[in-house]
Amino acid sequence: MILTPVSDAGLSAAADRLPMAGRVLVELSRLLNNPLAATNEVIAIVRQDPTLVAQIIRISNSAAYAPAEPVGSLERAIGFVGFAEVHRLVGVVAVRQLTAQRFSLYPLGAEMLRVQTLFVAVLMEEMARWAAERPHTCYTIGMLRTIGMLVLERIPPAVPATAFLKSGETHLDDWERNLWGISNPEVAERVLAHWKMPAETVSAIRHHYRPLGRHNPKTHLLALACGAAADRFYGIPGEEKYWLPCPENFEKAGFDPEDFPVICEKAKRNFQRLNLVVG
Repeated sequence: MILTPVSDAGLSAAADRLPMAGRVLVELSRLLNNPLAATNEVIAIVRQDPTLVAQIIRISNSAAYAPAEPVGSLERAIGFVGFAEVHRLVGVVAVRQLTAQRFSLYPLGAEMLRVQTLFVAVLMEEMARWAAERPHTCYTIGMLRTIGMLVLERIPPAVPATAFLKSGETHLDDWERNLWGISNPEVAERVLAHWKMPAETVSAIRHHYRPLGRHNPKTHLLALACGAAADRFYGIPGEEKYWLPCPENFEKAGFDPEDFPVICEKAKRNFQRLNLVVG
């Protein structure tokens, strides 16, 4: 049976119930594309989420940053750690908030998803430097690539639901279409476009399950990052076959596969630092 996909209105309503930090991350990433961005613009975006403000100030006062004097305001925090680091910290806090929900249909645990998402994001950021892409943009893609799963988990399926692990399906997107008439990358595309994420960036998430023949380097970077995360941490059941080795991913991403172990090791160090900072 072919289901009618969940409407854009239904997806937007479910997305609007997610923690605000995800939208803040998108807005910050877009702002960082502007070399003339001012501190007051960054402050205005982050202040949309008071919980996020409190977390940024707390982290800025942690031993990881060791300020000479206590940081008591968002302005001081941004001035102390810098725009790029605030963007990273917003991402870490955002993924912690986004993955805090309970999963009854998806084969996900909050901690597993948080750890995998953080590694994908920092690996995307590191690969971007080798592939002549914007690091903060690629980091944002990594942080939000599972947003479609988080949205669908909040929407009652159109048919009686069977959790993925009991469904007999082997591909996550096939199972999703059987329940909601749409896959999580397609949901991510619509939600992130609604949040005004740039089209090329949204496209990377939309096609990362099946990147062959796609010309957007970010699509191939994301497929590589997800595969590396699955190898090093817990992969998401139902995604295994999407990450089979593919030389085209390296060719289209724009760097030599021999460099990949070095890139992954650098990303691992950044992952450990950020994981420690927020943990």
